[in-house]
Amino acid sequence: MLYPEALAVDRHTATVGSRRDLRNRLVAGAVVAVAGVFVVYLLAVRTRWGQDFENAALAGARQHRSGSWYEDADRWLNRLTAESFGASLVVIAAVGLLRRRLLLALCGVLTAGGAVLAARFMKGVLPSRPVFGADALGAIHAAGGAVGAGHAANAASAVAAGNPAANAAVHNAVASVAATMAHVALAQATYQPPNTLPSGHTAAAMGLFFATLIVISRRWYVLVTLLVLPGAALAGVATVAADWHRLSDTVAADLLALAVGLLGLAVVAQIGLVRPEPSLGRSSLGQRLLYAALLSIATVSSAVGLAFFARYHSATSALGREDAAYWSAQALALGAAVTAAGMMLAVCRNLESVGTRPPPRLTIQAP
Repeated sequence: MLYPEALAVDRHTATVGSRRDLRNRLVAGAVVAVAGVFVVYLLAVRTRWGQDFENAALAGARQHRSGSWYEDADRWLNRLTAESFGASLVVIAAVGLLRRRLLLALCGVLTAGGAVLAARFMKGVLPSRPVFGADALGAIHAAGGAVGAGHAANAASAVAAGNPAANAAVHNAVASVAATMAHVALAQATYQPPNTLPSGHTAAAMGLFFATLIVISRRWYVLVTLLVLPGAALAGVATVAADWHRLSDTVAADLLALAVGLLGLAVVAQIGLVRPEPSLGRSSLGQRLLYAALLSIATVSSAVGLAFFARYHSATSALGREDAAYWSAQALALGAAVTAAGMMLAVCRNLESVGTRPPPRLTIQAP
């Protein structure tokens, strides 16, 4: 049975309009996520207090090098290799092919790979970390001041003693100070710690999880989330625990992977491989429990991270500050990963993939 021509035109217009609206919303979400990456960069990298906190967290990680958690985190990160990432892409592509969703499988693979490439591109484009606070450059300044002061004192002693070599001593002191200040100026121009934002390991792990959500049917969301998300979230926490990355690197990687995942869904929506399904808004019991668990984990971990952050500011000893920053960074990294995963699930839960692209003709078969 075919719809009348007028009704067919309305149905076709509504379908095209809904796809366009869905695409625009997904692109807007991706833009917001990318903007979040730059906000994290500005707050954590371009401010002194942000660098102080993250440097304290790294120092706290070095305090725990003898612990089992440090070794476990380092071991887990070493498993995230190019080979394991490629094998995961093969599995994602195979799932899409088994579902007879060739283009959907391709979009999933490109989403995971795009997260890694975007992280590598952004890491190379963003400027190096500026130097704030007491660091190696400050030590160079202090050393230069001490050397200059020493030579000046020697020259003053020679003058006071009426030594005929006083003029030569003064000349040597001035030359030494000038050489030291030139060395300091050169250090100021050349000493720039490399940029490490965002974390490639975290982007790869979260990108694989988001790609899996794109490829599979929503009825498998609970099982896949329980199997895949713990490893993806652990990657972000482990980079902080094992002294591989700073907190901002992992949070930025989560946001970047979310942006790439939303763009992947936007492409899928544009070509008509997914469609919004308001009728699917009523989730099953398992899905509701999953969403509640993710919300609880994100809330509790963020609260714990903020509590340790407050302890970091109130600690009176350097060791206490570093230990508090270490645990705060890990808790906040877990909260960021779970929050990003929950956002992607919230988007995907109202979408359903279709077997083939919708026909371009205006006459549509009655359901």
